[in-house]
Amino acid sequence: MNSEALSSLNDIDTNYPVPRVYDFLSCPDNSAFLEYVFKDPFGCHVFPGDISGYPLEAFFDDMDREIKQAKQIHLWSYIPSCRYRCHFCQYPTVVLNPEATSSLAVFRDLVDYNIKEATMWLHVVPCLAQAVVGEFNIFGGTPSLLPEPELRRLMDFYQSHFNFSAATMRFEGEPGTLTKDYLRLLKELGFTKISFGAQAFNDRIITACGRMHSAEECVKTVHNAREIGFEWISVDLIYGMLGQSVDDVKYDMEKTLELELSHVVCTKLHMEEFMTKRTGVSGERESLWQKKGLTSLNNMNFPGLGKQYQMRELVEQYLLPGYLEHPTMYFHRNNQRPEKWKGLITDLDMQYPEVAIGLGGSSKCTRAEAINITGYKRYKEALDQNRLPIEESRGVSSLQREVNAFKMALSTLIPVNDNVFRQRFEGRSFFDNPIIGRTLMTLVDKALVTADGDVVTLTPNGITLVEAIINTQFVTPEA
Repeated sequence: MNSEALSSLNDIDTNYPVPRVYDFLSCPDNSAFLEYVFKDPFGCHVFPGDISGYPLEAFFDDMDREIKQAKQIHLWSYIPSCRYRCHFCQYPTVVLNPEATSSLAVFRDLVDYNIKEATMWLHVVPCLAQAVVGEFNIFGGTPSLLPEPELRRLMDFYQSHFNFSAATMRFEGEPGTLTKDYLRLLKELGFTKISFGAQAFNDRIITACGRMHSAEECVKTVHNAREIGFEWISVDLIYGMLGQSVDDVKYDMEKTLELELSHVVCTKLHMEEFMTKRTGVSGERESLWQKKGLTSLNNMNFPGLGKQYQMRELVEQYLLPGYLEHPTMYFHRNNQRPEKWKGLITDLDMQYPEVAIGLGGSSKCTRAEAINITGYKRYKEALDQNRLPIEESRGVSSLQREVNAFKMALSTLIPVNDNVFRQRFEGRSFFDNPIIGRTLMTLVDKALVTADGDVVTLTPNGITLVEAIINTQFVTPEA
């Protein structure tokens, strides 16, 4: 086994129990899992196509067909502006000073190009204008940097050109910019969901990862949003950060419960380049931490795998009595609904198309996907030449469609029901799929899932390691 990975797994806080997955990951038979979580790419929600060089025209035909059949779709718009770049960030960003006069032209361009790209999508996939948008998300970057006139112009376009009759609207911001006035603007425009990254409720950890807001600002943003009438407030937290201890995550969980957050995302820090794995949106350069190859900085260390999984178990210990996890990493209070957009694209009975407008976005349906350009200069050049800024399109074979559907269903943490699968795939069982069937035998043998009749359920270890399961175990028979 990888001695460095094993050493990281043995980095354990003796004040807390040995993590549940320790015995599993330390077993030589499970070295593939240990290697994966040690390298730690972000990829649980990425289900790539297996047909390269797929014609763009075929991709649009596939999207047109599936959008027509879907009850709802997920539509999102990526605004890459940021006032600084976090040390862990791998997203494509345009860093600017929002107070500078010159930034007004950049914001105008960002909205102009976003609208132009969306307009071209409406031309190449005409049914898109009538498709029922289940959820519309404005992601970042830091969209809350957009001046009010530009945000109004952006929303005027989307609401007048797409079918928002059943849409919920979600906006991602940053605590230092989600002021009371901006929150009131979002409420006026129809947004009902607010999301922002706190990463931690400890100023020492926040500063170490290069963010320019305080824990107090995070708390104030939650209170302000609630006062203005937002009941759906999601906060992103990360464990495994530079200088972070298990005690720090315990404090984050205590603060989460104290704030009575409706939704919280608790993700493990991912340090391997994920632009090669392609998430929903990714960049083309390493984060600052990756670039430096850090294990420590300013007398601060990154916690090893053992501590990271102790942190994960603290998240479960504090949240699971009052929250449900669906999909992996996304927690919602028992009395509130889970992330709508994630369900639209991952739940087995839906897995509807999503259309991503903006730098680095990834649009997909079950039959094909297309990945946008990640460099802002080339992105603008493509649109200036009246081309959609798509870098690559891939198709998905019929066999891989079944595998992707099953893997997406696993990522929701909901038991996977073969009867629902059969309804999706003309009576075919996932047990009969050669890749799924063979993999299930391995996963049952390793006690990562149970198979009871027509239902496959992740075990506690399986829930913790679901990303590793999805990305290391479902390989073609030839491989």
